[in-house]
Amino acid sequence: MRKTLLFLMLLSVKLTFGQVSDDFTDGNFTTNPTWLGNQTSFKINNSKQLQSGLSANAQTVTLATANAMALNVKWEFGVQMNFDPTATNQTRIYLIADQQDLNGPLNGYFIQIGESGGTDSYDLYRQTGTTVVKIIDGPPKTRANVNTLLARVKVTRNELGKWEIYTDITGGRNYVLDGTTVDLSFTTTNWFGVYCRYTATRSDGFIFDDFKVEELMPDMIAPSLLSIKVVDEFTVEALFSEGLTSTTALINTNYELSKIGNPTNVVLTNLPNVYKLTFATALSSGDYTLTVNKVTDLKGNEIGTNNKASIFYVKPYLAQKGDIVINEIFADPSPQIGLPNAEFVELWNTTDAYILLNGWKYEDLTSTYTFTSDTLKPKAYLILTANADASAFKGYGKTIGLSTWPSLNNDKDVLKLTSSTGTLIDEVAYNIDWYKDEVKKQGGYSLELIDPNNACKGIQNWGASTSLSGGTPGQQNASYQSQLGTTAPKLLLANIIDDLTIQLEFSKYIDAATAAMVSNYNINNGIGFPVTALPMSPAFTTVELKLASPLVRGIQNVITVNNLSDCAGNLIDPLANTAQIFKAKTILKGDILISEVLVNPKNGGVDFVEVYNQTDHVLDLKELKLSNLELNGSKIISSQSLYMPAKTHWVLTTNPTLIKQNYKADFPNQFVEMNSFPAYNNDKGTVVLLGENGIIDQLDYHEGMHLPLLKNADGVSLERVSYAKPTQEIGNFKSAAAAVGFATPSYRNSQEEDPNLVQNKVNLASKTFSPDGDGFEDLLQINYQFVKNGHLATVNIYTDRGILIRKLERNTSIATAGNFTWDGMDDNGQKSKVGIYVVKFDAFALNGKMESFKQVCVLAAKLN
Repeated sequence: MRKTLLFLMLLSVKLTFGQVSDDFTDGNFTTNPTWLGNQTSFKINNSKQLQSGLSANAQTVTLATANAMALNVKWEFGVQMNFDPTATNQTRIYLIADQQDLNGPLNGYFIQIGESGGTDSYDLYRQTGTTVVKIIDGPPKTRANVNTLLARVKVTRNELGKWEIYTDITGGRNYVLDGTTVDLSFTTTNWFGVYCRYTATRSDGFIFDDFKVEELMPDMIAPSLLSIKVVDEFTVEALFSEGLTSTTALINTNYELSKIGNPTNVVLTNLPNVYKLTFATALSSGDYTLTVNKVTDLKGNEIGTNNKASIFYVKPYLAQKGDIVINEIFADPSPQIGLPNAEFVELWNTTDAYILLNGWKYEDLTSTYTFTSDTLKPKAYLILTANADASAFKGYGKTIGLSTWPSLNNDKDVLKLTSSTGTLIDEVAYNIDWYKDEVKKQGGYSLELIDPNNACKGIQNWGASTSLSGGTPGQQNASYQSQLGTTAPKLLLANIIDDLTIQLEFSKYIDAATAAMVSNYNINNGIGFPVTALPMSPAFTTVELKLASPLVRGIQNVITVNNLSDCAGNLIDPLANTAQIFKAKTILKGDILISEVLVNPKNGGVDFVEVYNQTDHVLDLKELKLSNLELNGSKIISSQSLYMPAKTHWVLTTNPTLIKQNYKADFPNQFVEMNSFPAYNNDKGTVVLLGENGIIDQLDYHEGMHLPLLKNADGVSLERVSYAKPTQEIGNFKSAAAAVGFATPSYRNSQEEDPNLVQNKVNLASKTFSPDGDGFEDLLQINYQFVKNGHLATVNIYTDRGILIRKLERNTSIATAGNFTWDGMDDNGQKSKVGIYVVKFDAFALNGKMESFKQVCVLAAKLN
C-alpha cells in the first residue's frame, strides 16, 4: 500500500510539473502565477474572473505568464465578450510565444476570436515575427445572444505537432472538434497569454477564466541521448530526445567522453534539445563514446543508466611536405618473381593523422590522376595501380585503381604527389642505379624507400626490395631501416692519398648533399677550401677531397668539417669534427717512451701498454710497432695515420672498453684498439717500441718491480716514475697506487714524481665540514703530496680527547699526490657528533722511514 501511495504521489508531481493553472479565485493575477504586461488595464471582477478595464482610448492590451509547454500539451480556457465582436474588437489567446510582449514581433501560435456578424469562428494562427498565417480555419458558429460571445475552448497538440481545436459555445464542456492540422514550426515556448484589441466603448467587455495548460498525455518516458556531433577539437554537441531540466543537464559530471573525461562546461544551444560540451583536452582522430547519466526531462524522468552515443571523429589536418611519401615503386614487373605482373606505386601516411585525399594529384611527366573523396589512415599504406589491375592487389591492402594510370618507365621517371592546396607533398626522380643490384635491376623487384624521415635523398635512401616475393605492397618495406638515431656523425680520420688528395673517414652514413659542398671543409695554414668534394658511393662514409696545391711535408695542418649531417639530420659532432693532415717527422729514439704497462690483468681483463710523447710536436703512431722481440711478436699499432699530440699519454690495447670499465680514464679518446697484441708473460718479459730505424724504447720488466708489500699483483700496472731517467734504470717503474685504482691509463702516472716539490705535505681542503647532505662541504677532503713515490698511508680520525673513532685507511699504497675523504661516520657506521676532531696521517716509506702529520678539523651542523 505504501509503495502504491508513493507511486501516485510521484505521478502527481510529474503531471503537474511545469503546467499553468489560474481560475483567479485568489483575487489577483500578480502571484501564483504572475501575469506580466499591461497589468493596469486588467482587473479581477466580483465573479473572480479576469476582466479588461475601462479605457477612454482604443488600444491593444496584453497579459502573459510563463509557460514552457509546447508539445504534448492541452490548453483550456473560458472566454466571454459582452459585445458583438468585430475586426477592431477581438481577442487572441497566445498558446505559444517566445516573447512576453504579445503586441510585438514574436514566434508562436494563437487562437483568434472575433469577427463581424452574428457568427464566430475559432481559428488557429501561426505568427512569425509580424507575419500571421491561419493554419486552422474553424467553422462559423451562431451565437445564442447576438450581443454576447460565451465559449469554452480546448486546444491540443501532440508530440508529432498535430493540432486539434474543440469548442463549446455555451460555455460548458461538451466540446465539438472544430479543426485539425500538423505544424512543427515552433516547438519551444516561453509565454502563454491574452491579447485584447478594442475601441473605447468595448474596452471593459473582455472576460477570461479557468486557464489551464497541462500535459496532453502524462510523460512517463525517460529522455535518451540520440546522437553526438564533434563541432571542433574541444567541443561536442549532444542531441537528446526531449528537453532537459537545467539543474541536471548543465552538470558536467553527468557527461563522460571516452579517452577525454568530463567536460569543463555544458550549455544549452539555440537548437532544440542540443547541449554543447566543452573539453579541456583536444580530441584527436578516432572513436569516441559519450556516456550520460542522471539528467532528467522536464517531467522529472531520469535518463537510463549509461545512456551512450558514439562517433568517429577525423581531426582536420593540413598535410605538409613529407606527411605522405611515395614509398615503393614497381616499375618493371617482368620477370615475375612473386608479385602480380603489373605496375604499382605505394603511398605511406607517415603521420598519426587521418589525411583526406580529395583533390590530391598523383602524376609523372606525361599524365596526372586526381583523387576523389578518400581518407588515408595514420601509418597506413595505399597501393596505386591501373584500374584494370586493381583486383590483383586488393589482397595486399587498400588499393585504388586509377582510370588514368601514369605508366612507370623502367630506367627512370619523375613521380609527384600534390595536395588539394597545391602543396608538393613528395617527389621522387628515380633511376635504374637505385637498385644497387645488377640482378634485381633486370626486373621483378620493386624499389623501396629506406626511411621517409631520412635527410639523405635519392640513391642513399632507396634500394631494391629484399623481400623474396620481390616487393612489399601494403606493408612495411623489407628495406625499411629507421635513421632517426641521435648519435652525431664524427670525423674519424684524414688519410693522405697523395700530395693533392685527402680521404676523410666518418663514423657513419652521411648525407651526400651536405658532403659534396666544398664550403663545409676548411684547412688551416692558408690552404682553405678544397677544389672538389666527392662522397664515395655506396657506403657514403668516405669523402675524397682534391686540393688546389700540394701539402707541405712536416707542416701540421688541421681540417675542420662543419654543417655536414647524417641521414637523420644530425650535424657533425662539434667535439669530433677536426682531423690532422700532415706527414709527421720521423720518430727518433726516445721521442715516444713506454710510460705504463699492464701484463697481468684481472681475470677476464686484457693487457695494455701506455706510451708518452715527450716531444714538443705531434707524432704518428702509424710509424710504430709494438713488440716483445720474439718471432712474429711485432704488431702494427695502426694501419692508418694516428696522430699523437705532444705531452700526451696514449693507451695501446685490444679492448679499450674493458680497460675503461676497470680503471679511471681521464682521456677516453686517447685509446688505440689494436687488432692483435704481443704476448707478455706475467712474471717477466720485454716491451719494445719499434720505429722505421729500430728500437725507439724498451722495457725489460719482471714481477719483482712491484711493491714488495703488494699481496696480489693481478690488475696492478707498472708505472714510470720519471721520463728524465732511462727506461731501464732500476726503480724507474713501480706499482700503481691503490689510491688511484692500481692503474692510470691515459693520464699522469700516480708514481710520477714532481721535481718542483721539496717537502712532503698533508693538509685539509677546509677546516670545517658539515655532512648534512646539503651539497656544501659534506665531506672532509684530506690532501697529500710527497716528494718521492712508493709510500703507504694509514689515516685515523680521533676525537679531541684522543679517542679513535674511524680507521680511514690502512697501509694503503698512495700516489705521489692525491686525497682521501671522510664522510663523518665512525667505524660503527654512526654519524659522529658535532665537535673537534684530529686527523692523523702516517706515511711509511719502503726504507722503513715514517712521517706523521696531524690536522685539526671541525664537524659542524646547522642551527635550528
